[in-house]
Amino acid sequence: MRRLLLIAVVFFAVAGLFYSCKKYKDAAPVTDPRLTNPYCNDPEAVNYNWGFPGKPDNTVCFYPSDLYVGTYKFRDSIYTLSGLFISADSFELNISRIPGTQKNRINVAGFCGGGILLALTASASYTATIDTVIGDSLSMHQGQQFCHVYDTVTGNIDRDRVDSTLLRVSFQVVSDTATYTHTGRAIKK
Repeated sequence: MRRLLLIAVVFFAVAGLFYSCKKYKDAAPVTDPRLTNPYCNDPEAVNYNWGFPGKPDNTVCFYPSDLYVGTYKFRDSIYTLSGLFISADSFELNISRIPGTQKNRINVAGFCGGGILLALTASASYTATIDTVIGDSLSMHQGQQFCHVYDTVTGNIDRDRVDSTLLRVSFQVVSDTATYTHTGRAIKK
């Protein structure tokens, strides 16, 4: 009898061991009918994951360059580094996406005549920064050529998060004679 009881205990222990080692199977996926809100699922987009959870739909995405593209009326004020007012002017800025590049590169035309374009890299944080194409980490003045060969410009353009028609421009121009700041506001036409 003892032997029979021992065999039964061993049998149930082995059977329990095999049953516990059985692979787990996932339950069938369930689609929640409440999750119909489309959201952008592209990490390069400004509105990445806005509206999540829902259904991924990249047609609702907008990118950093899209924040700036258009024609603007710009009111420029020029100051020396010490804060002395030099002059003011108004002119038109044309901002376009750089063709064939990532979704965050833009060109700005209008500061200088002769078709000179400033290349900027826009970020999802509503700031576009002038690309450094002149100089390296050892150069005294990095940036881009501005209106003259001897001018180097650095700075950024910020888009207002509330008013989508407003840009704030802040550039610093280092020339052969002095350093100037260009500041102003641009309103979309």
